[in-house]
Amino acid sequence: IKLSDFGFCAQVSKEVPRRKSLVGTPYWMAPEVISRLPYGTEVDIWSLGIMVIEMIDGEPPYFNEPPLQAMRRIRDNLPPRVKDVHKVSSVLRGFLDSMLVREPSQRATAQELLRHPFLKLAGPPSCIVPLMRQHRHR
Repeated sequence: IKLSDFGFCAQVSKEVPRRKSLVGTPYWMAPEVISRLPYGTEVDIWSLGIMVIEMIDGEPPYFNEPPLQAMRRIRDNLPPRVKDVHKVSSVLRGFLDSMLVREPSQRATAQELLRHPFLKLAGPPSCIVPLMRQHRHR
């Protein structure tokens, strides 16, 4: 299952631990990228959170708005939430809340996310195929 692509990306390394370039698809951009602040791998955690919202809602936040307006809202507003909060469990809400934190240093790391209860509750990869078949036949 393809979750994302790398059409626009910037490499972060030990030699270049922070970037300032404005690259990416606006709806998935972290606030610090839009603000042109130095950023690191924390932006990927934000984008993952937006991708999870997209999987729940069918589109990322602000998708019906022009890109520049969406970028202003991402930069200036509180972190986005799913459209229908009753659709998600408290565990999933906590998972999202740990990724969609405006202050990059307060965002969960990839290692922390791997230990999050939401991922610990996940079934094995073999459970995905029947779910996809079931959804396809709706």
